[in-house]
Formats: sequence, structure tokens, C-alpha cells
Amino acid sequence: MKRRVLSYGLALSLILGAAAATSCTSSGNGTSAVSTRNGNMFQSSFRSKPSIERHESGARVNPMILSQSNSKNTRVVIDVADQRGYLLVDGKVAIDTPVSTARPGKWTPRGSFNISQKVRTGKISTIYGVEMPYWMRLSGSAYGMHAGHLPGYPASAGCIRMPPSSAQMIFDNTTYGTRVNIYSSWGGA
Repeated sequence: MKRRVLSYGLALSLILGAAAATSCTSSGNGTSAVSTRNGNMFQSSFRSKPSIERHESGARVNPMILSQSNSKNTRVVIDVADQRGYLLVDGKVAIDTPVSTARPGKWTPRGSFNISQKVRTGKISTIYGVEMPYWMRLSGSAYGMHAGHLPGYPASAGCIRMPPSSAQMIFDNTTYGTRVNIYSSWGGA
């Protein structure tokens, strides 16, 4: 019985090996049959999968998508309920970061805005006198996005605070006029 199983196994492996060898023979024009097939499982298994960078702050960055960012295909989405911010490039998430929006008794505005001012360093809060690096003003309002302390819950006076590394990447990959959508709850990511 063991010999019969071994002989069947050997025969099957020889048949599969022969089939694989013939499928890799030349197609006559100097290219292999494998290289002329499109979309087969073998080739797709060797495609590189996007590497997601995970930051200590809780942010996740897809460098492949981020590298395609330009002034026409980039927008920011803030999800107040989940306390998350997203930089989208062609509708794909390039940056997914924690944020801190308004604490109880304060308000982060909802709606559609544009970045109307950018100040990398030197912007000081008129309310608390603290520095707000990577300041991005929302449509000329008093509100904006900037680097700040994230305690893990809504804690700001209304602005959108981000970890410094996320704020810098979003600052560097947006321009004046970049669309910013703030939702109470966003189901897009």
C-alpha cells in the first residue's frame, strides 16, 4: 500500500513538473509563455505589496500613494467621531493619523473648507499663547489644523490637532486651496 501511494505521488509530481516545464517554453518570438500571459496568479503573487509605515504616534503612511500627491488630486478628511484624519490622494488613503478635535463645550466646525493660510513655524495661539507648528488655516476662519498634544480624546478649543510627524507630512503635501472636509462621522476609510 505504501509503495502504491509513493508511486502515485511520484507520477503526479512528474506530470506536474512536465506541465510546468512546457508552459515555460519559448513562444517563438523570444519571450517566454509566462511573460506573454497577463493577470495570472503566479505573476500577481510576486508583485510588491505596498508597505505601510506605522509611526509611534499611531499614524499610518503609505509612501507609494503619498508619492503621487499633487495639488489637484489631494484632499484632507477629518472624522470627528473616530478622532482620525486622512490625507487622500486620488481617493486613496496616503496618511491615516489620530487627531484631537474640540473638547466638550467647544466646537470643531463641520463642512467643506480650503486651506487658506500655511505657516510652518512661528504661529502662536491667540487664546492660549502656545506655538502651533504646521498651521493650516481653514477658509479664512479662526480654525485650522496644526501639530499639537494628543491625549487620545477630544481636547482642543476647536482646531484639529495632529501628531507633529503627521502634521508635517500633511503640511508638505498640501497647498493653498487644498480641500478639507470635516465630518461628524465619515464612513469612507
